[in-house]
Amino acid sequence: MDPADSPPSNSLLHTRRLPRPACSRLDPTWHGMAIELSDGAATSTMTSAPQLIYTLSGHTKSVSCVSFSPSGALVATGSADRTLKIWSVANGALIHTFSSHTAGINDVSWSADSVYVATCSDDRTIKVFNVLTRETVREFGEHTSYVLCLSFNPASTLLVSGSFDETVRLWNVARNRCHRVISAHSEAVSSVDFNRDGTMIVSASYDGSIRLWDTTTGQCLKTLVHKDQAPLGGVRFMPSSAHLLCSSLDSTTRLWDIFNDKVVKTYTGNTNTKLAMAATLVTGGTAVMCASEDGCVVVWDLQSKEVVARWAAASANVALIATDAHPTAKIVASAAMEPEAHVKIWLWPTTS
Repeated sequence: MDPADSPPSNSLLHTRRLPRPACSRLDPTWHGMAIELSDGAATSTMTSAPQLIYTLSGHTKSVSCVSFSPSGALVATGSADRTLKIWSVANGALIHTFSSHTAGINDVSWSADSVYVATCSDDRTIKVFNVLTRETVREFGEHTSYVLCLSFNPASTLLVSGSFDETVRLWNVARNRCHRVISAHSEAVSSVDFNRDGTMIVSASYDGSIRLWDTTTGQCLKTLVHKDQAPLGGVRFMPSSAHLLCSSLDSTTRLWDIFNDKVVKTYTGNTNTKLAMAATLVTGGTAVMCASEDGCVVVWDLQSKEVVARWAAASANVALIATDAHPTAKIVASAAMEPEAHVKIWLWPTTS
């Protein structure tokens, strides 16, 4: 496997979300697909553009994040309009809108049982909502600036968050308190994630560094910095926890081997110089997908690094900010900024 090399980029301050409204537009053929699509994720690389199933419209400002629930039944969208919306994956219906934040929402994370969803916001708070009772069950407000990212641990007992205040905070959800504050980076923390067993946390920052932390002690286990040191947008553990998928603001996504401290794959072809966005695995882990600031979704073969799919999910002058893949079905989602401010749900075509 070959090491990465990519040109540097200028630093970016807080542009996680920026700032149009309407209702859900549903393709009637989706009803016939629902059962057929629930047989599991695709295992082959996509060879043609996906089919638009429906468009979720209703946010009045840019959509900043989109996330399917672990059960696959729901999809959550957060926006600069300060709302969190919960939608049905089966029919595209809006189930509920949570509107207790006083500033734009930057990130969303589901609990493992799909009952709770956590959000973080420019209002400096983290909120946890029960999607069944539609109540706010937790609120944490100790960050001193915008909260840009968060993630539940696999057991859903802890939340980790990153902020423009340059700290990573660990929250005990059951005890409703801040468990640990880590002075993590020298610039804003743009992304955080837990590994598969919850024993490690990864954080990425606009300072260009990735740091690994021991969940129990808060000790920094390792710092990874690419030679170009571009500001970092999103970071995710791979399923094995031995690799990290990290997107940077030099229009590059890199696959890091954390045990050998090196980049083993580099993916280029999308436009990403201004907005913090995260890449995600699709097609059963055989491909990497990321949004693009030119309104496209770009997909690479995980091993060959070749672009295997690229399609317009928004107008050319409208940036995409986020994508997500359904946990089991052959479906992906894309989220657009203003003036379109929509989420589109796509059917994933594959080879036989």
